Amino acid sequence: MKKQNQIAIDLRMYHMAGIGRYLQNLLPDLIPRVNASKILILGELDDLASEEWSNDPRIKLCEYRPRIFSVAEQWAAACGKYHGIDLLWVPQYNIPLLYKGKLLVTIHDVCQLAHPETLGSDLQRWYARRLLSAVAARAESILCVSEFTSSEVQKYLGVKKSRMVVTYPPIGESAVCQDGVRPKFSEVPYLLTVGNVKKHKNLKQLITAFESVKDQIPHRLIVVGKQNGFLNSETELNGVSTLLNGRICFTGYVSEQELVSYYKHADAFILPSIYEGFGFPVLEAMAHGCPVACSNISSLPEVTGNAALLFDPLCIDEIAKAIKKLANNKNFREVLVKRGLIQVERFRGNGCAEKTAVVINSILANCQEECRWH
Repeated sequence: MKKQNQIAIDLRMYHMAGIGRYLQNLLPDLIPRVNASKILILGELDDLASEEWSNDPRIKLCEYRPRIFSVAEQWAAACGKYHGIDLLWVPQYNIPLLYKGKLLVTIHDVCQLAHPETLGSDLQRWYARRLLSAVAARAESILCVSEFTSSEVQKYLGVKKSRMVVTYPPIGESAVCQDGVRPKFSEVPYLLTVGNVKKHKNLKQLITAFESVKDQIPHRLIVVGKQNGFLNSETELNGVSTLLNGRICFTGYVSEQELVSYYKHADAFILPSIYEGFGFPVLEAMAHGCPVACSNISSLPEVTGNAALLFDPLCIDEIAKAIKKLANNKNFREVLVKRGLIQVERFRGNGCAEKTAVVINSILANCQEECRWH
């Protein structure tokens, strides 16, 4: 009798920023393409049971809540969580080290290796390298979200390019904000940045640059994103709600609809990160007609093409010049908006789902072949 093919997918990060967005946009197109008789979904049932794709009859939802990068998630393999599974797909590098089956991993970036100073302790740095090294040694294939990330995995982990597949994350349809509804802090014109307050997001440099030009522009700077609870938090900014007498405002976490409203009403979006594996927010800003300025390093030039004003994120003067140019030049903003709407179309559609399914189905087919010969 033909052996059933079974895949497990770790979706604990389904509603987190970044990786969660990748999963939310990918799963609806991916699940129907997976040639598996059983698909075990690991995560929080409250997060997943309402998703339309979860109605696929092959899917079994399994409650699984250990904290990311915790001892508990490593203990799961020893407790038999993956028993009978042919392939485990982990959409981040936090793989279960005791799992012995076939493994597929998505790597979004290797910031932990390229900029180890962004992690808070020697133990965190050791553990990140241990996990990433295990991925490099054991994964059947590695999905990379950009050519930049693929090149970094080759550079820092020695993985051959033939073992990696670049799958640009899809840009899904965002929530719609109600006409006429403006977000909090928007009584005056504002510039926007979006991202959790982590060290590699480089917010201190952006704030310093904004402070240097604040008297030359009427804008506020609004920072949307969670402020604490990360291994690489920018701790000096934790708990801050406003700075510079209210000219810089931190919103904390906002809903999807609120985020869309912030994009739509901003005069410009600025991302000063020193390291990004892909950079969802720049494309989300473009999709909502918001002109973009961002760093000229890591994956961002690859993702933005000619549709963004690029600057050196380590040079405060360059960031300041970009702020002034966007704040004071409406015609230039309109040019970037038009280019951005064209650029974002490159990331629409189901190309990521198609490529990911090809990799998954190839590994599952090999499992069948190995079973035949044993």
